[in-house]
Amino acid sequence: MEGHIHCVISDTSVPLSEEKEVPIIATKDSEETNKSKDEKIVLDVIEAIHAAERRQAESDFRTFAEEKQKLKEKFEKELKDAKARELTYAEEAAILDKELNKERLKAVATATQLQENAEENLKMELQRKGEQMELKLKESQELGKVELNAAIAKEKSSHMEKMAEANLHIKALCMAFYARSEEARQSYSIHKLALGALALEDALSKGLPIKEEIDAIHSSLVGLDRDSLLDLVLTTLPEETLKNGTDTLLQLSQKFDILKGTLRHFGLIPPSGGGILAHTVAHIASSIKMRENNFSGDGIESVITRVEKFLSEGRLAEAADALEKCVSGTEAEGAVSEWVRQARNRAVTEQALTLLQAYATSISLT
Repeated sequence: MEGHIHCVISDTSVPLSEEKEVPIIATKDSEETNKSKDEKIVLDVIEAIHAAERRQAESDFRTFAEEKQKLKEKFEKELKDAKARELTYAEEAAILDKELNKERLKAVATATQLQENAEENLKMELQRKGEQMELKLKESQELGKVELNAAIAKEKSSHMEKMAEANLHIKALCMAFYARSEEARQSYSIHKLALGALALEDALSKGLPIKEEIDAIHSSLVGLDRDSLLDLVLTTLPEETLKNGTDTLLQLSQKFDILKGTLRHFGLIPPSGGGILAHTVAHIASSIKMRENNFSGDGIESVITRVEKFLSEGRLAEAADALEKCVSGTEAEGAVSEWVRQARNRAVTEQALTLLQAYATSISLT
């Protein structure tokens, strides 16, 4: 029995070292098997994930394709609608353009007709105004002749009154001269001054140069107690008046009568100037203007009336100021500048003469 067992053991047993190696190999095989199973499981999971991702991608692609197709159809429909609207708008624009052209043609025809009517009315009005102008011109000429004759008569009367007043001054000066024989030199100077004043007045009345008269007056003042104000007045007389004289009151009135038409003409021209038609209408209207009696107004006729009143009263400085203020900044300013200068020159010279006469009278009585 023991021999049998031994035999069996001897047949089946292996050396001790071999007994140890058998479990190690079996363990390695088991680990490799388990590892292979785990790897397979992992691969299966990864494959399942990849399959799910592919299915999801295919589903997303189909959804995207469907949405893309819907959007394409929507955009194509909107594009078609937009083209239809564009065509409709173009047709409406063409219709509106035709209507606009019709209205424009109507407006042009209406404007042409209105212009023709206005020109015809203007022609008739100008003809009527021309006829009225001729009538008014004749009346104005007759009235001007009467006024001129009256002005000449008034000027002569005024001149005679001044001469009489001058004679009175001369007589008074002569009486003072003879009454103060003890002051012969001063009396002689006073006499020369009186004669100089008379000569100055005579030259002024004729519009002659007054340089010689002023020089004589200066020389006569040498023997007198000189007045600084009188010296100042005599030295500030206009150089033009000294050399060339100045217009008389009658000449100023006559020249102003000539200027009236120019003043009325430019008074009707707008500040911007105006064309030929504006000047023609202004010329016609200026010739038929009626006299105004309003002295305080700003109209050209009021100013003309005011200047004439000042001239009739001998107030030349005020006449020049009123006329210059009226035409300041207008085209008539250049036309009246000569008259204004002459009027002021005469006003200054007459004031100097009045002061000289007053001075001569005062020193003759002292």
